[in-house]
Amino acid sequence: MLTPITNKTKCDVRDCKNDAEYFYPTKGRTGKCFLCSKCLAELSTQGRTVTVPKSPKNTIKKKMEMAQEQNYDEK
Repeated sequence: MLTPITNKTKCDVRDCKNDAEYFYPTKGRTGKCFLCSKCLAELSTQGRTVTVPKSPKNTIKKKMEMAQEQNYDEK
């Protein structure tokens, strides 16, 4: 999804004057969003704090239910 760029372009983040190193495609008139490595790192750390990972308990519970269903099917 992220693609490194070779031409000299500025970062699209507000108040950032660094040269962009990556871009990702978007819909709209320009079709690309350019990011520098600093803004990309900050964006990814903020994204991790906002999203909540799935509980491992749910995964274990699903695996146990699937194993029980297979045992009932074998009998």
